[in-house]
Amino acid sequence: RGPMEHPKPMMSITELTALGFSRDYLQKAVHCKHADEFVYRTGRGGKFMVDTEKFDKAIRKKWIGF
Repeated sequence: RGPMEHPKPMMSITELTALGFSRDYLQKAVHCKHADEFVYRTGRGGKFMVDTEKFDKAIRKKWIGF
């Protein structure tokens, strides 16, 4: 699967589920070993924001392995 086109450079889990990713997959992804490469939090206990370009790169590099 090639790189996806995302509407925004930073997207929340809820926004990514609207693009077809499962919530379960995204929850695992934001807690995986390499998550700090592509995930940012809006604050302590805040929303996870995903850098979509880096997220695609992580998927291609098989950093998210499940």
